[in-house]
Amino acid sequence: MDYAIMLFVLAFIAVDILYKAKFKSDSSHFFDLDNSKALRGLWCLVVVLVHVPAAYQNKIQDMIGSFAYIGVTFFFMTSGFGIALSYYKNPDSIKIYWRKRLPKLLITAWVVALFSQVAAYFILGEKSSIVGIIGIGGWILWLIICYFFFWITHIYRFKNKAIGDILCSILLVLFSLTLYFLKLNKIVHTTIWSTECYGFIWGILLHRFKVQFVEKMQSKWIQKTIAFMIVSICLGLVYLKFKPIVFAGDYLLKIVLGVAITAFILATNVKIAYGNKINFFLGEISFEIYLIHGRAFKFVAALVPEISSGLFILTAIIVTVAISLIVHIIVVRLVKLVYLIPFMSGKRIKQGNNGV
Repeated sequence: MDYAIMLFVLAFIAVDILYKAKFKSDSSHFFDLDNSKALRGLWCLVVVLVHVPAAYQNKIQDMIGSFAYIGVTFFFMTSGFGIALSYYKNPDSIKIYWRKRLPKLLITAWVVALFSQVAAYFILGEKSSIVGIIGIGGWILWLIICYFFFWITHIYRFKNKAIGDILCSILLVLFSLTLYFLKLNKIVHTTIWSTECYGFIWGILLHRFKVQFVEKMQSKWIQKTIAFMIVSICLGLVYLKFKPIVFAGDYLLKIVLGVAITAFILATNVKIAYGNKINFFLGEISFEIYLIHGRAFKFVAALVPEISSGLFILTAIIVTVAISLIVHIIVVRLVKLVYLIPFMSGKRIKQGNNGV
């Protein structure tokens, strides 16, 4: 029964990305708003599978979950791409950089935290706290740090525009390595995204070399895409075997595999346009799904502790999506209210569509 349900989940994920996918001769659609949203709608489901509690895991879920970090990497990439796109389209936007980005991040974090605190009180019997609601940590903090590195390296306009991107990438690499070794030496005990944050660098690079990538992929597209796929599969098998190895396996190999799979997905997008009502919907609430799914697992486990693995995962996904939709609706309205404030609105700030 568990494996039957997991096969259903896999089938749904396949339908999520392949339904209404269209082959196109041109590449004008490549990683545009619709396609990036559709791909976020795919990866957010995969990410949910990696964090299933140990008591409810199964072999199919574990196999998929081993590669779910690519979903987080992809989210960082869309954020980096969107920020670079916004900045290079209008360099003066750096003056209102934080006003454009912090409201969505913070309001989403606070609404999710408030809901979680209230739900945890009634379902888990946990006491609520103001610090738990307004405190910023985890993944939100990592995004803010990535945003900060981009901001601090692009305040000054270098004659060579690539310098800011290079400096930002260097800071992110140093930050990633530092946190990795602090975690390895048990100086830091919290969850870290030391390899996933490289996606922010890939996003900046994708913006810079988007045209060149598409041009290179245009000729012999099928052969090159298949080559990327084969390389990804081979590296994936190697990763499954060697991921326990410190640094070489759980850091360097993980990054290389992330690049390969991301390159494969992008290669397919050169000629295939993704997008349907399912992945548009999931892509729209993907940020909320990333933040909420861990809490949803705890609530489902507390309410129906004896449920089987497959049913637990399916129920948790449904609960996560339902809560994420409610939170998203609330956040959208609150963010609009914030931008009605004269100080925040300025000269009619337009929120970016790519990334967060």
